[in-house]
Amino acid sequence: MKASEKRLLYALLAMLFLGAVVIGSDFYLDKRDTLVAERANLETEWVEIEALFEEKEIWEMRADWLIQHQPKFTSSEQIDQAIYQEALADKVDGVTTSKQTLLPTVTTPDYVQAGVSLSAAGDLASVFRWLHSLNRPEDFRVIRNLKVQPDKEKPEDIVATFELLRWYAPPEA
Repeated sequence: MKASEKRLLYALLAMLFLGAVVIGSDFYLDKRDTLVAERANLETEWVEIEALFEEKEIWEMRADWLIQHQPKFTSSEQIDQAIYQEALADKVDGVTTSKQTLLPTVTTPDYVQAGVSLSAAGDLASVFRWLHSLNRPEDFRVIRNLKVQPDKEKPEDIVATFELLRWYAPPEA
């Protein structure tokens, strides 16, 4: 082999080696970036797990309270009747209810929701006092879509239209 051929062979081998180094380094850098990103995700997950583990006792206490206090689902008819009766403001001075319509019962894995849509009329203080008494967390009731307007017939009174919902423990399978 001539000297020029040897130089060409060495140049070709050097270029092949350089190409292999470039391809190998690209593969290495891509893999390293993937692993660094995965490590960052795992570290974030670990921090979240530690935070949840520190709050474990609080959430267990809350779950126990929920099991002990949330009303149990009996039947659709009974819970519909109960929510309908809760929506009546007969015992409240200055508040009258009307336009009561039962809402469809919603069943999820975590709760069963019964509800009634209604209007309540009366003076501002009485209506809001009654709404406040309905919306206590320990009774598992909530007021949704509250709309308050002045009464057209009595300008000193208001009409509140809303949905009263109650959440029951799901039936056990």
